[in-house]
Amino acid sequence: MIKDYLMSDYVETNVEINSWQEAATYNGNILVKQGKVKPEFIQSMIDTVNKYGPYMILVPKVCFFHGEPGPNVKEACLSLTVFKNPVYFKEFNNQQINCAFAFGVVDKDSHMEMITNVASILQDEEFITMITNNAPKEEIMKKIAAY
Repeated sequence: MIKDYLMSDYVETNVEINSWQEAATYNGNILVKQGKVKPEFIQSMIDTVNKYGPYMILVPKVCFFHGEPGPNVKEACLSLTVFKNPVYFKEFNNQQINCAFAFGVVDKDSHMEMITNVASILQDEEFITMITNNAPKEEIMKKIAAY
């Protein structure tokens, strides 16, 4: 269940971010702080965007940063940062994000349950409205608890 990954220590709201690189770094640092990934994983997330573009914008204004599976990830993990103001992918047609997830996985197969859970909550229009409009963390956590 997504609530098993997105506990309170993994969710930040009202965060001031100035670039998508800073958004990836902030999200990655949540996972580093919790001991889930090594600091090198953050650069892997940035490199993935630079290589493939912002395809990880799964629904409007919601980004899903990830890096390469492997030794820089200690266990499957997920974080969420909700921004105070929109952030733009200036290098990629100014695509806007208002929040971002970051996820890490140890291999290409073991994370399917987490992805399924994320896909489920991303279909919840109320949740999307909350995370794209900087709702209070308490409200977001109540919604996550239902998943």
